[in-house]
Amino acid sequence: MMGQDILEHLKKTSIFSGLTDEALSDVARSASARKVAKGDILMKKGEVGDSLFLIQQGWVKIVTEDSKGDELIINKCGPGETIGEMALLDRSPRSATVIALEDAEVVELKQDVFEKVLNQRPDVSLSIIRSYSDRLRFSTTYIEKAIDWAQKIAEGDYSFIDQTQPVMSNAKSDDDKATQLLSAFFTMVRRVKEREEGLKQQLEKLTFEIDQARRKQEFEEITSTEFYSRLKEQAKALRQKRLNE
Repeated sequence: MMGQDILEHLKKTSIFSGLTDEALSDVARSASARKVAKGDILMKKGEVGDSLFLIQQGWVKIVTEDSKGDELIINKCGPGETIGEMALLDRSPRSATVIALEDAEVVELKQDVFEKVLNQRPDVSLSIIRSYSDRLRFSTTYIEKAIDWAQKIAEGDYSFIDQTQPVMSNAKSDDDKATQLLSAFFTMVRRVKEREEGLKQQLEKLTFEIDQARRKQEFEEITSTEFYSRLKEQAKALRQKRLNE
Protein backbone atom coordinates (compact mmCIF):
# COMPACT_ATOMS: atom_id res chain seq x y z
CA MET A 1 0.00 0.00 0.00
CA MET A 2 1.66 3.25 -1.17
CA GLY A 3 1.22 6.77 0.21
CA GLN A 4 -1.74 7.58 -2.03
CA ASP A 5 -3.46 4.34 -1.03
CA ILE A 6 -2.96 5.17 2.64
CA LEU A 7 -4.39 8.64 2.01
CA GLU A 8 -7.52 7.19 0.40
CA HIS A 9 -7.91 4.75 3.26
CA LEU A 10 -7.60 7.50 5.89
CA LYS A 11 -10.49 9.32 4.22
CA LYS A 12 -12.72 6.29 4.83
CA THR A 13 -11.98 5.95 8.55
CA SER A 14 -14.35 7.38 11.12
CA ILE A 15 -11.79 9.37 13.11
CA PHE A 16 -9.80 10.91 10.20
CA SER A 17 -12.50 11.40 7.59
CA GLY A 18 -12.99 15.05 8.59
CA LEU A 19 -9.39 16.13 7.98
CA THR A 20 -8.41 18.23 5.00
CA ASP A 21 -6.45 16.61 2.18
CA GLU A 22 -3.36 18.50 3.34
CA ALA A 23 -3.68 17.22 6.91
CA LEU A 24 -4.40 13.72 5.66
CA SER A 25 -1.31 13.85 3.47
CA ASP A 26 0.81 14.72 6.49
CA VAL A 27 -0.63 11.76 8.40
CA ALA A 28 -0.25 9.44 5.39
CA ARG A 29 3.45 10.29 5.02
CA SER A 30 4.03 9.27 8.63
CA ALA A 31 1.97 6.08 8.45
CA SER A 32 3.05 2.64 7.33
CA ALA A 33 1.15 -0.24 5.79
CA ARG A 34 1.19 -3.80 7.11
CA LYS A 35 -0.18 -7.09 5.83
CA VAL A 36 -1.42 -9.53 8.47
CA ALA A 37 -2.05 -13.23 7.87
CA LYS A 38 -4.94 -15.14 9.39
CA GLY A 39 -4.13 -16.03 12.99
CA ASP A 40 -1.38 -13.41 13.36
CA ILE A 41 -1.34 -11.39 16.59
CA LEU A 42 -1.52 -7.68 15.84
CA MET A 43 -1.14 -6.62 19.46
CA LYS A 44 -0.96 -8.50 22.74
CA LYS A 45 -2.55 -7.79 26.12
CA GLY A 46 -0.08 -6.30 28.60
CA GLU A 47 2.32 -4.96 26.00
CA VAL A 48 3.26 -1.29 25.83
CA GLY A 49 1.19 0.40 23.14
CA ASP A 50 3.03 2.87 20.90
CA SER A 51 0.80 2.83 17.83
CA LEU A 52 -2.77 2.44 16.60
CA PHE A 53 -4.03 0.51 13.60
CA LEU A 54 -6.55 1.43 10.93
CA ILE A 55 -8.11 -1.61 9.29
CA GLN A 56 -8.30 -1.38 5.51
CA GLN A 57 -9.21 -4.96 4.61
CA GLY A 58 -10.15 -8.06 6.60
CA TRP A 59 -11.47 -8.66 10.09
CA VAL A 60 -9.81 -9.02 13.47
CA LYS A 61 -11.06 -10.23 16.84
CA ILE A 62 -10.34 -8.57 20.18
CA VAL A 63 -9.85 -11.19 22.86
CA THR A 64 -8.88 -11.72 26.47
CA GLU A 65 -8.65 -14.84 28.67
CA ASP A 66 -10.79 -16.26 31.44
CA SER A 67 -9.42 -17.64 34.72
CA LYS A 68 -8.64 -20.98 33.02
CA GLY A 69 -6.76 -19.36 30.15
CA ASP A 70 -9.50 -19.97 27.58
CA GLU A 71 -10.11 -17.33 24.93
CA LEU A 72 -12.95 -14.85 25.42
CA ILE A 73 -13.95 -12.78 22.37
CA ILE A 74 -14.75 -9.21 23.40
CA ASN A 75 -15.36 -7.68 20.00
CA LYS A 76 -14.52 -7.85 16.31
CA CYS A 77 -13.51 -5.02 13.98
CA GLY A 78 -13.37 -4.64 10.22
CA PRO A 79 -12.64 -2.19 7.40
CA GLY A 80 -12.76 1.47 8.40
CA GLU A 81 -12.42 0.81 12.12
CA THR A 82 -9.56 1.84 14.40
CA ILE A 83 -7.97 -0.30 17.12
CA GLY A 84 -5.24 0.29 19.69
CA GLU A 85 -5.81 3.99 20.33
CA MET A 86 -6.78 3.44 23.98
CA ALA A 87 -3.19 2.66 25.00
CA LEU A 88 -2.03 5.85 23.29
CA LEU A 89 -4.52 7.97 25.20
CA ASP A 90 -4.09 6.59 28.73
CA ARG A 91 -0.43 5.45 28.37
CA SER A 92 -1.36 2.09 29.89
CA PRO A 93 -0.47 -1.40 28.58
CA ARG A 94 -2.69 -2.98 25.95
CA SER A 95 -5.98 -4.04 27.53
CA ALA A 96 -6.63 -6.93 25.13
CA THR A 97 -5.10 -9.08 22.40
CA VAL A 98 -5.99 -8.57 18.72
CA ILE A 99 -5.85 -11.54 16.33
CA ALA A 100 -6.56 -11.59 12.59
CA LEU A 101 -9.65 -13.61 11.69
CA GLU A 102 -8.49 -13.65 8.07
CA ASP A 103 -5.76 -12.16 5.90
CA ALA A 104 -5.92 -8.41 6.47
CA GLU A 105 -4.30 -5.10 5.59
CA VAL A 106 -3.82 -2.36 8.19
CA VAL A 107 -2.26 1.07 8.45
CA GLU A 108 -0.07 1.68 11.49
CA LEU A 109 0.18 5.13 13.01
CA LYS A 110 2.78 5.83 15.68
CA GLN A 111 2.03 7.67 18.91
CA ASP A 112 3.90 10.90 18.09
CA VAL A 113 1.97 11.34 14.83
CA PHE A 114 -1.32 10.58 16.55
CA GLU A 115 -0.68 13.12 19.31
CA LYS A 116 0.30 15.74 16.73
CA VAL A 117 -3.02 15.25 14.95
CA LEU A 118 -4.93 15.54 18.23
CA ASN A 119 -3.15 18.77 19.14
CA GLN A 120 -3.85 20.32 15.75
CA ARG A 121 -7.37 18.99 15.16
CA PRO A 122 -9.76 18.93 18.16
CA ASP A 123 -12.48 17.48 15.89
CA VAL A 124 -10.45 14.27 15.69
CA SER A 125 -10.72 14.02 19.48
CA LEU A 126 -14.50 14.38 19.11
CA SER A 127 -14.53 11.55 16.55
CA ILE A 128 -12.63 9.33 18.99
CA ILE A 129 -15.13 10.16 21.74
CA ARG A 130 -17.97 9.15 19.42
CA SER A 131 -16.12 5.92 18.65
CA TYR A 132 -15.76 5.16 22.35
CA SER A 133 -19.44 5.96 22.87
CA ASP A 134 -20.40 3.40 20.22
CA ARG A 135 -18.19 0.79 21.86
CA LEU A 136 -19.66 1.55 25.26
CA ARG A 137 -23.19 1.09 23.91
CA PHE A 138 -22.18 -2.25 22.43
CA SER A 139 -20.55 -3.30 25.73
CA THR A 140 -23.82 -2.50 27.50
CA THR A 141 -25.76 -4.70 25.03
CA TYR A 142 -23.13 -7.44 25.43
CA ILE A 143 -23.42 -7.41 29.23
CA GLU A 144 -27.24 -7.23 29.20
CA LYS A 145 -27.45 -10.27 26.92
CA ALA A 146 -24.98 -12.25 29.06
CA ILE A 147 -26.99 -11.45 32.21
CA ASP A 148 -30.28 -12.36 30.52
CA TRP A 149 -28.89 -15.72 29.43
CA ALA A 150 -27.40 -16.34 32.88
CA GLN A 151 -30.87 -15.85 34.37
CA LYS A 152 -32.32 -18.31 31.85
CA ILE A 153 -29.68 -20.88 32.83
CA ALA A 154 -30.66 -20.46 36.49
CA GLU A 155 -34.25 -21.26 35.45
CA GLY A 156 -33.16 -24.30 33.42
CA ASP A 157 -34.04 -22.65 30.09
CA TYR A 158 -31.45 -23.49 27.41
CA SER A 159 -33.52 -22.53 24.36
CA PHE A 160 -31.25 -19.59 23.51
CA ILE A 161 -28.35 -21.94 22.65
CA ASP A 162 -29.78 -22.21 19.13
CA GLN A 163 -29.05 -18.50 18.62
CA THR A 164 -25.29 -19.04 18.33
CA GLN A 165 -23.77 -17.83 15.04
CA PRO A 166 -20.28 -17.93 13.44
CA VAL A 167 -18.08 -15.05 14.53
CA MET A 168 -17.51 -13.99 10.91
CA SER A 169 -21.22 -13.52 10.15
CA ASN A 170 -22.33 -9.98 9.32
CA ALA A 171 -24.16 -8.37 12.22
CA LYS A 172 -26.92 -5.87 11.52
CA SER A 173 -27.24 -4.67 15.12
CA ASP A 174 -25.38 -4.63 18.43
CA ASP A 175 -27.72 -7.39 19.62
CA ASP A 176 -26.78 -9.64 16.68
CA LYS A 177 -23.11 -8.84 17.11
CA ALA A 178 -23.20 -9.66 20.82
CA THR A 179 -24.87 -12.98 20.02
CA GLN A 180 -22.06 -13.82 17.59
CA LEU A 181 -19.28 -12.87 19.98
CA LEU A 182 -20.55 -14.74 23.03
CA SER A 183 -19.26 -18.03 21.62
CA ALA A 184 -17.39 -18.82 24.83
CA PHE A 185 -20.64 -18.30 26.74
CA PHE A 186 -22.44 -20.74 24.45
CA THR A 187 -19.67 -23.30 24.99
CA MET A 188 -19.98 -22.91 28.75
CA VAL A 189 -23.78 -23.25 28.62
CA ARG A 190 -23.55 -26.42 26.55
CA ARG A 191 -21.20 -27.89 29.14
CA VAL A 192 -23.57 -26.92 31.94
CA LYS A 193 -26.49 -28.49 30.08
CA GLU A 194 -24.54 -31.69 29.41
CA ARG A 195 -23.48 -31.85 33.06
CA GLU A 196 -27.07 -31.29 34.19
CA GLU A 197 -28.37 -34.03 31.89
CA GLY A 198 -25.64 -36.36 33.16
CA LEU A 199 -26.61 -35.65 36.76
CA LYS A 200 -30.28 -36.31 35.93
CA GLN A 201 -29.37 -39.70 34.46
CA GLN A 202 -27.28 -40.55 37.52
CA LEU A 203 -30.13 -39.47 39.78
CA GLU A 204 -32.64 -41.61 37.88
CA LYS A 205 -30.28 -44.59 38.10
CA LEU A 206 -29.70 -43.99 41.80
CA THR A 207 -33.45 -43.62 42.42
CA PHE A 208 -34.09 -46.93 40.61
CA GLU A 209 -31.40 -48.67 42.65
CA ILE A 210 -32.78 -47.22 45.90
CA ASP A 211 -36.31 -48.34 44.96
CA GLN A 212 -35.03 -51.85 44.22
CA ALA A 213 -33.13 -51.97 47.52
CA ARG A 214 -36.19 -50.71 49.38
CA ARG A 215 -38.45 -53.33 47.78
CA LYS A 216 -35.92 -56.04 48.57
CA GLN A 217 -35.72 -54.88 52.18
CA GLU A 218 -39.50 -54.78 52.50
CA PHE A 219 -39.77 -58.28 51.01
CA GLU A 220 -37.14 -59.62 53.41
CA GLU A 221 -38.90 -57.98 56.34
CA ILE A 222 -42.20 -59.62 55.36
CA THR A 223 -40.76 -63.08 54.64
CA SER A 224 -38.83 -63.17 57.90
CA THR A 225 -41.94 -62.79 60.11
CA GLU A 226 -43.45 -65.72 62.06
CA PHE A 227 -46.80 -65.07 60.40
CA TYR A 228 -45.27 -65.52 56.95
CA SER A 229 -43.55 -68.74 58.07
CA ARG A 230 -46.84 -70.19 59.32
CA LEU A 231 -48.60 -69.10 56.16
CA LYS A 232 -45.88 -70.75 54.09
CA GLU A 233 -46.20 -74.03 56.03
CA GLN A 234 -49.96 -73.98 55.66
CA ALA A 235 -49.67 -73.46 51.92
CA LYS A 236 -47.19 -76.33 51.70
CA ALA A 237 -49.49 -78.63 53.65
CA LEU A 238 -52.44 -77.65 51.47
CA ARG A 239 -50.53 -78.47 48.29
CA GLN A 240 -49.48 -81.87 49.73
CA LYS A 241 -53.08 -82.66 50.70
CA ARG A 242 -54.27 -81.93 47.14
CA LEU A 243 -51.59 -84.22 45.74
CA ASN A 244 -52.71 -87.10 48.03
CA GLU A 245 -56.38 -86.86 47.08
